[in-house]
Amino acid sequence: MINTIVVAGGTHGNERTGVSLVQKWMAHPECYESLCKSANVELVLANPEAMRLNRRYRDFDLNRAFSQTCLDVSAEPSQYEFRRARELNKMYGPKGENTRTDLLLDVHNTGSNMGYCLILSARDPFTMKASAVLTQEFEDAWIYYQPEERSASPYFGTVAKADVCIEIGPQQHGTLNAAIFERSEKLVKRYLELADEWNRGELQKREPIQVEVYTQFCDLGYPKPQGGGAIQAMIHPDLDGRDYSELKKGDKLFRTFDGKDVLFEGEADGRSVYPIFINEPAYYEKDIAMSLTLKTVENW
Repeated sequence: MINTIVVAGGTHGNERTGVSLVQKWMAHPECYESLCKSANVELVLANPEAMRLNRRYRDFDLNRAFSQTCLDVSAEPSQYEFRRARELNKMYGPKGENTRTDLLLDVHNTGSNMGYCLILSARDPFTMKASAVLTQEFEDAWIYYQPEERSASPYFGTVAKADVCIEIGPQQHGTLNAAIFERSEKLVKRYLELADEWNRGELQKREPIQVEVYTQFCDLGYPKPQGGGAIQAMIHPDLDGRDYSELKKGDKLFRTFDGKDVLFEGEADGRSVYPIFINEPAYYEKDIAMSLTLKTVENW
């Protein structure tokens, strides 16, 4: 039974779709109140300081501050986001088996061409089934699975028993896009409706749905000189914007500033990989050019 649902926006303050969605619903609760009457739905603007600045974060990435290690530090943190993570954990957790939140829907934006990426951090029966349904209803919805030990995971959604991080793109950070906003609102509403269907025992009766699942494999950094320094190449134009496409050995991966192509060397075991978060602007500081995934076809 899903008793408590949290819809979050502004975990990154310049990802405006989630910010504006939650602000709209706070002002007009009739937008969502009738969608899941079997659960208590709460709204939160996760990082008000970053929202005020229209930046990803003020001192530290809030969506990397929710590991149990971060939350358990005894000293009072000096950085705003670590303090805010503790506040949110008290409000909606505590993280672990005794959390008060059953489901957390965290709405994000990405500059990458990822459509509506439904990120699951656990193989939870509801989030799997509901996300599979949404891949049928939204032609550009994709499932990305990040298998991490939950207590070690740094993401806000992991304070709940189950979560979906909804990554929507391409959208420039700090901006809004009306078409993306409207479709995002529709998608979040459908999660609430499907949660109500789950609580009535109806969603479980649907036939299994065949879905493509992109599972986290590894991150790939930009070419840099030995010992560090500035990046030496850009995402290759043949690859940029082609999230979820197979990347094979010998494919063009980067292009240097003097016009030379850098080819993908392939994985040591020869397996196929599928990049996502290609050229994500916020990941330059993290030295992530893209995240590589493994694709499977499963029945959910």
